[in-house]
Amino acid sequence: MWRVSELTTRTRALHELNMEHNKQLGTVIVLLIAVVAAIADEIEEVRLVGGSGPCEGRVEVKIRGEWSTVCEEDWDEKSTAVVCRHLGCPQVSGYDPQVSSFEAGTGTVWLTSVTCKGQEESLNQCKYSIETGDVCNHKKDIGVVCRGDMEEIRLAGGGNECEGRVEVKHRGQWGTICGLDWYTSNALVVCRQLGCKLTDEPQVKAASFGAGTGKVWLSNVKCVGDESAVWDCKHQMWGSGSCKHRYDAGVICSGGPQELRLVGGTSVCEGRLEVRHHGVWGTVCGDYWNDKDAAVVCQQLGCSTSGSQIKATSFGPGSGNVWFSNVDCTGEESNLWQCRHQMWGHPFCDHEQDVGVMCAGEPEEVRLVDGKNECEGRLMVQHRGQWGTVCAYFWGIKEATVVCKQLGCGGHHEDDLQAKVTSFGAGSGKIWLSHVKCSGEESALWECKHPMWGIERCGHKNDVGVICEDKRTGMSSDFRLTNGSQRCAGRVEMMSSGKWGALCLSHWDLQAANVLCRQLQCGTAVSISDGGDSGENLAWPDEFHCEGIESNLRECTKTVLGNSRCPRQSTAGVRCSGTMESVRLVSGTSHCDGRLEVLENDIWGRVTDQEWDIKEAQVICRELHCGEVIDLFTLQGPAHGVIQWDNIICQGSERQIKECLKTQHKSSDVSTDLTRDVGVICSESGSVQLVDGPGRCAGTVQVYHRGEWAMVSGDSWTLANAEIVCRELKCGHAINANTMEVNGAGKVWLKDLRCAGQENKLRECSSSSWRQVDSGDKEAARLVCSEFIDFRLAGGANRCEGTLEIYHNGNWGSVCNNVMTGHMASLVCKQLECGTSGLYQGAASTSDADAAPSWLKFIHCRNRDRSLSECLSSTWGRTTCDIKAHIKCAHEGSA
Repeated sequence: MWRVSELTTRTRALHELNMEHNKQLGTVIVLLIAVVAAIADEIEEVRLVGGSGPCEGRVEVKIRGEWSTVCEEDWDEKSTAVVCRHLGCPQVSGYDPQVSSFEAGTGTVWLTSVTCKGQEESLNQCKYSIETGDVCNHKKDIGVVCRGDMEEIRLAGGGNECEGRVEVKHRGQWGTICGLDWYTSNALVVCRQLGCKLTDEPQVKAASFGAGTGKVWLSNVKCVGDESAVWDCKHQMWGSGSCKHRYDAGVICSGGPQELRLVGGTSVCEGRLEVRHHGVWGTVCGDYWNDKDAAVVCQQLGCSTSGSQIKATSFGPGSGNVWFSNVDCTGEESNLWQCRHQMWGHPFCDHEQDVGVMCAGEPEEVRLVDGKNECEGRLMVQHRGQWGTVCAYFWGIKEATVVCKQLGCGGHHEDDLQAKVTSFGAGSGKIWLSHVKCSGEESALWECKHPMWGIERCGHKNDVGVICEDKRTGMSSDFRLTNGSQRCAGRVEMMSSGKWGALCLSHWDLQAANVLCRQLQCGTAVSISDGGDSGENLAWPDEFHCEGIESNLRECTKTVLGNSRCPRQSTAGVRCSGTMESVRLVSGTSHCDGRLEVLENDIWGRVTDQEWDIKEAQVICRELHCGEVIDLFTLQGPAHGVIQWDNIICQGSERQIKECLKTQHKSSDVSTDLTRDVGVICSESGSVQLVDGPGRCAGTVQVYHRGEWAMVSGDSWTLANAEIVCRELKCGHAINANTMEVNGAGKVWLKDLRCAGQENKLRECSSSSWRQVDSGDKEAARLVCSEFIDFRLAGGANRCEGTLEIYHNGNWGSVCNNVMTGHMASLVCKQLECGTSGLYQGAASTSDADAAPSWLKFIHCRNRDRSLSECLSSTWGRTTCDIKAHIKCAHEGSA
């Protein structure tokens, strides 16, 4: 008998043996099912349907007893060869089986992704996928031609057998080739295949010869250029695709070179682009055209491209053929036809999109109009001297942000910038830009992607508007400090023409620096310094002539005319105090002289003091970073105005006036008393000026003393004395010193003035007295400095026409006609009070030995310039002109 324990052990062993047997049996069953399924999905039969015989037609396969079609995906001639071999269809020696299109089938599209090596005996031996869903539709049903006549090729519709529309014969029927994406490399294969004569540099062209008829046999042809037949190139299967006959490809195997010209502009280097092809002039489609394409045109025409503003822009519609489309240049090509392009005469646009080119032109400008301030409004851009609007299509926050940055509207940190897109109503004139797409990192709007200038794709009802806002101050600024260790110190940069550039150190002074510090809410200027190398940024020659009490640099007089170029290594810098001022000097020449005012409870008020002395005055000069006290005074204050303090006691060592003992005025109400206000003149004061003259650097000399302006006595007035004044005013050197009788009117100071010639300021010279000259008949000092600028029109029928002459360095001289514009002519006429417009023309240069010099090679006035002194120019100096600037004004206001 078995013991229970032995039975249990044996039973467990039998159970485990049975489980292993069942597992092996299950594996066999699964493998059998897989084999059956694989057999079930085998291609049972193959046939060709819809052709002229059993060896051509649409490929159909029988799987699971059902006939259906094969998708063209991944199908090629190797797969075609296997089908032909599978069907036992004979193949003509040297003839390759072709992939071709026949009518669409029905039912399920069984096979996709068929991949054969070409040596298989049947389609079953190739790789393929069985699909039962909607992976492929019947438009992509594959077809096969196992035998038949060889394909043929010809050119039709041209002047000879080597030019014309490309036609190919397939399955015994002539048809065409689709010209979409048809390039010169394709045309080259056709010409070689036809045996047309080719030189080392063949003039092979892809050109249009009109629409053909019949089937469009080949589409998406992509040749490398060395194929022996066009059907050896990559292409869709024969007869597939939806290309229309209006896109039929054509070829010119030999022909004369094309020509190029620009028409409709002001010179041979700007205008609508026209090309001569087949002896006929036509235009170029502007779709996808950009500045790289324009640069190739400028180079090909021999127009200077160094430093110029090359632009793709519209000069209106042309006529005749649109020869060129879809041009795509790298910018390195030597002529336009070397760029990738659609075949000649195959237009994708009408004449409204005819492209234009400017090989040289002034930079564009941007502004906002019809808003509450200059940082909001309808967006306007200036192009070719004309202001126009921007289409709002595709416009968004990124584009608005670029505009705000370009205008300098916003904070000095990116997170301070807010930009909003809104409408400010319809504008008028040109719509210069449309479909603008920015990344937000561009420094100017025209650096963003956009079609060429002046192609209008929307009406003025879609003119875009922008609101820029600085969250910190709500103010805008086109000035900034960079390259510094803190926000209120660094290199001074200005936005102009959409680009940041550094100001010149040689054109920078403490008065302008103090205005900038106040403008940037950085207090007062502590010092000016070298801002260092401007790097990749530009350097501007603009010079600001500030009194130092302005709230914004825009309020200062600015000159550019005749200024030398600024070296990149010598730029203006400033270090501001960083805190807003609580004291100021007003009614003087600068922030360093005048009547004292203090800020209490957000109200500026007067200061009165019966015992005002040098200790208190010295604290004021120190706090305002204005040097040492050179004069202090009291004067009758205004009849109205808040008096904040009426007594101050300082030790003289305090850093700020608030550290001194002071008495608060009894009332903050407007005072009507005539208490004497206090004032001070510090050593950094600009205490001299020229008045009643034709320019900033010529006139009667005045000095600021004891709170008021007075003339300088003409007694002992010399050219050496005048030299000091010109130096102090940064007006060059003195070229004339004379006197003028004042006949008892006005105060005259500084009798017996004597200067050694080394002084930097007139106050450093010695004199017998600062007292007023009391004699009845007085002589006042006058002078003319070398950088005094006056201008006139000379040699014409009246004072409002003639050669433009400028008075400089003691002589009248002409200006060369280079870069002269209508805007500049109009600006001159307005300043001469000769009307609001002017025409410019060249006047022949005289060769007389005693002829007046030519002072400037060019003057370039921008639309924002409001006087000739603000215009850009070459540096002052005698030069030779072939043609002098000649202007004829409208005669309103002419004498």
